[in-house]
Amino acid sequence: MDLGKIVWTVSFVLVLCSTPMLIPDLIGIQRSVEIASGADLWYDGELSADLLRLQVSIRAVEPDSRTEVAEEVMLRLDNVFNRINAFPEAGSAEWHTWAAGREAGVAEVRRVIDRIDRYLPLLRTDRAAFRTLADRTVEEAVVVHRRVLFAGSDHQNVLVGQIQRQVSVFQMKLLGYGAGSALLVLALVWLMLRHVGAEKELRKTNRDLRDLTDRLVVARDAAVRSNEAKTNFLANVSHELRTPLNAILGFSEALASGIFGRLASRQEEYVGDIHQSGQRLLALINDILDLAKLDAGKLELREEAVALDMLAAEAVRDLRVASRAAGVTVDLTPAVGNVTILGDPLRLRQILDNLLSNAIKFTPWGGRIEVALERFADGRTVVAISDTGVGIRAEDVARVFLPFEQIDSRRAPQVQGTGLGLPLVRQLVERHGGTVRMSSQPGLGTQVLVELPPERALRAETSPGPIAPGNSVADHSPRNMA
Repeated sequence: MDLGKIVWTVSFVLVLCSTPMLIPDLIGIQRSVEIASGADLWYDGELSADLLRLQVSIRAVEPDSRTEVAEEVMLRLDNVFNRINAFPEAGSAEWHTWAAGREAGVAEVRRVIDRIDRYLPLLRTDRAAFRTLADRTVEEAVVVHRRVLFAGSDHQNVLVGQIQRQVSVFQMKLLGYGAGSALLVLALVWLMLRHVGAEKELRKTNRDLRDLTDRLVVARDAAVRSNEAKTNFLANVSHELRTPLNAILGFSEALASGIFGRLASRQEEYVGDIHQSGQRLLALINDILDLAKLDAGKLELREEAVALDMLAAEAVRDLRVASRAAGVTVDLTPAVGNVTILGDPLRLRQILDNLLSNAIKFTPWGGRIEVALERFADGRTVVAISDTGVGIRAEDVARVFLPFEQIDSRRAPQVQGTGLGLPLVRQLVERHGGTVRMSSQPGLGTQVLVELPPERALRAETSPGPIAPGNSVADHSPRNMA
């Protein structure tokens, strides 16, 4: 039998034989410490502080005080209720020093505070009466809670005395175990020396793991550099493509305008196809450049105050020709109230254009697209674009926001695209601190919600301008913006 196992066995027997004598005392001391270190005194202290803060805020109420004073009272009152609701239940692991009468005292505090809650309507009608009634009531709550504090303190003192007696008894018993403990310590020292060798092996293993980690970091950095090289390559190639493309677009426009002579019908058709294809290629290059900048973190927002309703009206007006050609009606619901935000107007317009163009593409002849804006009470600004298009399956919703991803469009075979519009929308919205959500059902249509955070909301000095003529306006309730 290994010597180490023998030492462990002897030590275990010694501990096992002394356990029946030591464990009861240890358990008693541990239980007393747990009881004495309960969380109730901390909770009582926090509740007492909240009550005093509530009292101070109530006494600050004057007949001509500002609205912030009333809001401070309601905030402090909510803090008191939250503190009472956060109290652990009697007998739980967090509450050991439950004293007689405490539960009834805390319940009495709640009943008193409930009366203040019923006085709150007086803040709007008679602040002087509210201050008189609420001050008297909160003083009563402080007195009731003070009695609870005193009862808890008395109980705590009794527990401390009990712990001191238990520790004294345990110290006397511990002296008798000195010799056995010394032998046990010597055995453990020998075992520690024996484990030193195992620790050296463990350190060697740790060094090997660190070396492996370093190699993984190097591989990760190489992958990051490769991704940056890819992004730079896309940006450079896209930039270089613009020069010949501008010449193609310029010359095709000149030819189509007849500046160099009238073209035959077939020539005019071909020149139109060249110009249209060039425009599509230019849009693709611009999208690739934007994605490259977003991936590299180099796209900067030029932020200013933007009237979102007017920007949406412009987007709808500029897409009027495309919507009529597709046989689709675009309805813009005027916003209720102010929807001015802080953002980059160029990028916000790009978001609206991509979403509206996408809706027009996938909405069949005779369909309808609705654009609605709403500012919620918490400051969030939401733009909802709904269509009656072909829709997509629920499992494909996440894919449409990935670059170059195109969903099976057999329901709309005439649609062409590169799959960059929605990924650009998602990244541009996220750069503004917002989120994009899509809900869709095949054959029923799609709804896209763009939500901008409250910190983007601005308070306009003047009301937003009217919607430009020519845009149809439909009844649209904010409740439908699910």
